[in-house]
Amino acid sequence: MNYLKPLLLTILIYLIVQGLGLWISHGGFGVKEGVVEKVERGEIQPVVQNPERVESSIQIFLYIIIVTIMLLFLLRYKFELIIKIFVGMAFLLGLSFTFWNLLGDIGILVAVLLLVIGIWQRKNLLVMNIILIFTVPGIGSWLGASLSLIPALVLLIILSIYDIISVFGTKHMVKLADGVKGKMPLMFTIPVEKRILGLGTGDLALPVVFSTSIIKSNYSLMNSVFAVIGGLIGLIFLFIYITKRRDITLPALPPIAAGMILGFCVSIFIYI
Repeated sequence: MNYLKPLLLTILIYLIVQGLGLWISHGGFGVKEGVVEKVERGEIQPVVQNPERVESSIQIFLYIIIVTIMLLFLLRYKFELIIKIFVGMAFLLGLSFTFWNLLGDIGILVAVLLLVIGIWQRKNLLVMNIILIFTVPGIGSWLGASLSLIPALVLLIILSIYDIISVFGTKHMVKLADGVKGKMPLMFTIPVEKRILGLGTGDLALPVVFSTSIIKSNYSLMNSVFAVIGGLIGLIFLFIYITKRRDITLPALPPIAAGMILGFCVSIFIYI
């Protein structure tokens, strides 16, 4: 079986999302000020007010739980229009944040244009993957610039545990993924022969959060790069494992998170 193309597509999506996240977070190469610097100067308001406190990561986790409960409720009672409006607003926020940091005010127009194209071509897997690629870095970098390293690490671990419980225990994330299938793109879709592998937006947003928090905590860009590479290795191992088995659903965040943490630890010894 030829899994090389879908594997390369998975790697490409991961690297583009993480690369964009680091670019707009750190700045450079045409981006005068990164998101981290803008948050520190007060140009952008942080998501939480106490980035150094672990309680801030708990606060963000509770936000995620509340949003998940809302989506499950809306899906159960078939409030599809409200769901589309809610998700559309989230897309517009992420797209606008990404392109505003890349292009300035004109980036807002680019974001609106992409959102319109996404609504028009919402069943086109390539179009929706592209839109998600530009949505996730914006949201992830904003969250990451709002947290110092330890709170971001705690959030990454908590959400990894939550991912395991929600897939193997309560199974509500599986229900959510099945419920939104064909209605709204909450995950990257990767064709593998006769089936589709789904990679959740959170599985790529959380690595952006963690790598951005590394920059915020005055580590070098290379420390973040090592963390990203570690996450990629975890993702590759997960892909290989899944493609050898049929009809299996596994949480993607835990191996990515483990790889990122190990990658960051390795970087500390190299760039001490």
